[in-house]
Amino acid sequence: MIHEIIMPKLGETMEEGYINKWLKNEGDIVKKGEVILEVMSDKTNFEVESQYDGFLRKILVQPSDKPIPVTTVIGYIADSMDEEVPIEKGQEKAGIKPEKEKIEEKTTIQSEKPHVEKRIIASPAARRLAQELGIKLEEVKGTGEGGRIEKKDVENYAAIQSKTRSEFETEQLSPVRKIIAEKLLWSKQNIPHYYLSTKILMNNIERLKEIMKAEGKDFTYTDFIVFFVSRVLKNFQLLNSAYVNGEVRRYDSVDIGLAVNTNNGLVVPVIREASKKNMEEISKLRNELVEKARSGQLKKDDVENCRFVITNLGMFGVTQFQAIINPPGTAIMAVGSIEKEPVIIGENITIGKIMWVSLSLDHRVVDGAYGGAFLQRLKMVMENPGLQLL
Repeated sequence: MIHEIIMPKLGETMEEGYINKWLKNEGDIVKKGEVILEVMSDKTNFEVESQYDGFLRKILVQPSDKPIPVTTVIGYIADSMDEEVPIEKGQEKAGIKPEKEKIEEKTTIQSEKPHVEKRIIASPAARRLAQELGIKLEEVKGTGEGGRIEKKDVENYAAIQSKTRSEFETEQLSPVRKIIAEKLLWSKQNIPHYYLSTKILMNNIERLKEIMKAEGKDFTYTDFIVFFVSRVLKNFQLLNSAYVNGEVRRYDSVDIGLAVNTNNGLVVPVIREASKKNMEEISKLRNELVEKARSGQLKKDDVENCRFVITNLGMFGVTQFQAIINPPGTAIMAVGSIEKEPVIIGENITIGKIMWVSLSLDHRVVDGAYGGAFLQRLKMVMENPGLQLL
């Protein structure tokens, strides 16, 4: 019996993905539950496990920067290597041809070339890149074994040609950057964003932070922000909702996403049930998720079902900015740096530690008054942390 391996749908908004690499070769024995390939979605890399025992009979789609629609058949697992591989309509659309058709095509091409031509040895990735850039492979010097042209050879040749022709360099977008670009473009074009901002006096949070540090508990400002936001969100369900297929889905659990910058692009790991966790638990989990994000070890469960996101650029000296909503969520909160400003407290003027926060909201779900009430409450509890039992 033969079984399909499909491009999995790893989230509600995922429409296509990229194959990062196969961990098994054609003909290898695979066991149910064994990881056979890595797939890149709009968030991060995921390991895909085999659903069957058998042999990896055929790999239909090789790793590349070409997006593959979800549910497309990308390979087959069979009980034996003798079973014939079928062809699906979805594969034809993706440019995948049956083995017999490939053989016939190769024969036709050979029959059209009666004279002998010099064979160019190049990797599939090098050939694909050369075709995209309009580069003739015979002009590229290969550095691989036996003069084989590798992808890096084409990239180096293109870079040299680019410098020769112009004063600027071009760089192909990586699959991760392409995904981020497409997702944020869709969000900005399809979600009616509006923005609300306020300033929060952080003096009391700073004192609390110093007290806890003296007790051996070194929390970051992000830990405090996640803690207080999660408590306030419990009373503002619309900001903890998802907009999917014209419906607003409300959730009891408060799951907060943290925007983390990595060498491969922006990812948003999620702190689950944040409103039920104390400061120590939030801080520990935040550290673990950031480390996993930067080492490329995030799993599917680490990034799914994110609705409210916190993004912080304060460490770069950015005082205020407006972020783009991460669908299917309805809100993202941008946090700026903490700056000293003169503030009036009662009848006195003093120096205050001020932090700007800006909310980006989906107007299909949340009205201005609702978002304003959330910011008002958040400002109150963060300026007076005694209102919220730690």
